[in-house]
Amino acid sequence: MRFAYSPLNIAILTALASQTYANESQISEEIKTNTVSMTPIEVEVKAKQEVGKTVYTKEDLEKTPNSSKNITDFLKVNPNVQFSREQRSADSQAELRPSEISINGAQTYRNKFVINGVNTTNNLDPLASGNSYSGKLDGGSQGIALNTDLICKLELIDSNVSAAYGEFTGGVVNAETCAPNTEIGKIHGSLTYDYTESDWSRYHFTDEEEAAEFEDPTSSNNKEYKKHGLSLNLYSKLSEQWGINSYASKRESIVPVMSGLEDRSKVKSERNNINLGTTLFYTPSDTIKAKFGFDLGDLDSLNFVDKRINSKSISNTETLTFFGELESKLNNSTLKQNISYQTLSQARENDSTTGILWKQTPTKNWSSNPGEGATSSDIELHQDTFSYSLKNAFDTIQIGNSMQQLSFGMGYDYSKIAWERPNDAYMYNQPKTFTSSSGISCTAGDILCDEATDENNYQGQYQTNGKYYQKGKVNIDQQRVHTFIENTSTWDNFSARLGLRADYDSLSKNLNIAPRSAFNYKPLKNDLLSFTTGWNRYYANYTLATELQDQLAFLEYNLKRTKNQTEDYWTQTGLSDLILANSNIQRANLKTPYADEIVFAINSQAKNWNLGLKWVNRDSKDEITKNRFIDPTTSNTIDHFEYSNSGKAKADIYTLTLRNTLPVVYKNSLHGFNFGFDYTESEKNYLDYSESYNVNSNTAAEDRDIIFNGSLIQFNERPVENFNQPWTARFGWDIEFSNLPLKINNFLSYKSEYKDTYKLKNKVEHDGVLLEAYATDTIRPRFSWDMRTTYDFNFAKDYKAIFGLTINNITNRHNIYTTPGISESTNRLRSEIGRQFIADVTFKF
Repeated sequence: MRFAYSPLNIAILTALASQTYANESQISEEIKTNTVSMTPIEVEVKAKQEVGKTVYTKEDLEKTPNSSKNITDFLKVNPNVQFSREQRSADSQAELRPSEISINGAQTYRNKFVINGVNTTNNLDPLASGNSYSGKLDGGSQGIALNTDLICKLELIDSNVSAAYGEFTGGVVNAETCAPNTEIGKIHGSLTYDYTESDWSRYHFTDEEEAAEFEDPTSSNNKEYKKHGLSLNLYSKLSEQWGINSYASKRESIVPVMSGLEDRSKVKSERNNINLGTTLFYTPSDTIKAKFGFDLGDLDSLNFVDKRINSKSISNTETLTFFGELESKLNNSTLKQNISYQTLSQARENDSTTGILWKQTPTKNWSSNPGEGATSSDIELHQDTFSYSLKNAFDTIQIGNSMQQLSFGMGYDYSKIAWERPNDAYMYNQPKTFTSSSGISCTAGDILCDEATDENNYQGQYQTNGKYYQKGKVNIDQQRVHTFIENTSTWDNFSARLGLRADYDSLSKNLNIAPRSAFNYKPLKNDLLSFTTGWNRYYANYTLATELQDQLAFLEYNLKRTKNQTEDYWTQTGLSDLILANSNIQRANLKTPYADEIVFAINSQAKNWNLGLKWVNRDSKDEITKNRFIDPTTSNTIDHFEYSNSGKAKADIYTLTLRNTLPVVYKNSLHGFNFGFDYTESEKNYLDYSESYNVNSNTAAEDRDIIFNGSLIQFNERPVENFNQPWTARFGWDIEFSNLPLKINNFLSYKSEYKDTYKLKNKVEHDGVLLEAYATDTIRPRFSWDMRTTYDFNFAKDYKAIFGLTINNITNRHNIYTTPGISESTNRLRSEIGRQFIADVTFKF
């Protein structure tokens, strides 16, 4: 598509191309002023990087190309973070929901997200694992999709994690909004607007089928959109004791999609993400420091189903957190207490409570696959959580030739979870046709029957089977308690951190003990050479989806039309009518999944360069899987699912990093370099907690014959795809000029080739039978070069504008990938987005 030169874009390009000779002292003073005013309250200088922990400043967040303005998209710079292969997909650029990430090979739902000291991880059902009728919602692992414009400090802890953190097996992501450190009585802040649209991007196609999809965009295929956002940050030091930060942000994506109807009309779907919050800071003395406030995240989407009339639905995720933190300096220790109350709500509302799928006839002709009404039931999922924790860190003391620093902490969480289907829902998808000559007619008022008349060429149809999803409620209470103790010892050039953490959960009734350790040795007694190792155990967060499914299954019934086939008379059979011993969802006595970790790292800081080499080994066990049991003696009419701890995974991650600590000066320019390389070897015997496998069945779908690379095999013998790339390389190059207020920031990534299996479009004949065909192909490497350039314009004292332009995939390379997961209808070759432009402007005051 052609790049559209809007007035905003022309203004930015003109500003970037102009020759401005600014006074160097004024520029330096401006940079100094902004740096001071936006510094987080607890970080006055850039934090020292540790093995397993990376701290990013506001400057890092602002300069990195980030078209989605969310945390996970920014973390593409970290070599221990991997994304799904469809992260840069051409058909999802209008989405506002953050991409899911894997840290050191762990599942995407095994990470912990913390905002302003409060756990904001979505543990309700981060995979949206239930089917769309019974319970599936547009979920995600992040309870709040926080705009990075509002963050002043971001911390990623991927390995050697302190005993103070629990409920994860991947990594911990800490985000802090900004805090004031300015002159008293003045208000400072920033206002940012960004914009992009589909006409600002170029597209590539793997085949004619994918190209045809661009002509008919759908809600899951965003080929036409406008996406923009506005964010505001205000901060002020009101007095010597009081300070305040308030922020607000709204991002919106308008996505016109084809209705799929014969009139080729379009409907407007939407995505919205709202962030809102305020934090008050109180420092009455040198020994007491407090802050309290609230954070709100609201992410919603308006959707329509392709080729279906009256299919409007609204999905929403809203998280509201009230928090307080008190830090007190005692006689020989520092006590920090945190308290919070959080509500997390997910909901979906449909315009209709009945969904019907028809065969195409002259009266049902609005699409090639006509349907009407909802494809899912209304769902409301709510969680209220009260949390309190404390951590007491004693002052460092000397014992003999060593320095000792002891800390301990504990915490309590109480959650009340409520799931509700407020309305009965009915879904029908098995129509049977008849002719006028058959003598069959529809009863009056039967919406599930289409009469055979001259209007439809005497071809009628009626529904024979369906599903009934009964309205109902499920309530669960959960209590969690944890405690930890940790000591850091230092002897000359050797240091050791030893910790122990205990967690108890009332639902699983498991008491989990997790040892933590980290050791560091500097043979030369300086940073020229450093060795780090550690042995740690991490216990996973509790995903409530498995708990909910125990009770949700008893609200589902099968419907069948009986007596005269066209009479409006139905019988229903539910799980309570079957053998209760074979209930649909059964939880075994599940253990808490855990991961054992071994870390070994070598670091060297020579002159201006920091070199790091790290190996992380993760051995995950007791992961939750879902098995399906079918009784072959009853013609597969009685079946049930059972959760178990049969999931296992192993991963070895090797990373190499190189960066300069101070800018490299070349003539009138300053250069910063950052290189990261990772190589991953991983294997696992499961997909996730929602994926089911047939067990003890003579006719299991997994046992059917297929053609794989030209040979006959069974479906369950096919290779399983791997979430992680074999290896990736990432390179950052930041350029500033001393005589021009221009910055150029480059991010280049190279992802190695990989082998994957995908389904062929056409079936293959074998012994007279058409069978599904699958093939393994080598997917070529993917390269992308993203650039962000900004130009500062000072238009008054303490006021300036920053014009920015982000260009993703500058070379317009056609990168292809395979869709994740091998199923009966997916795993095709797809295209990433081509060259893409995003414009933004920021006013600082």
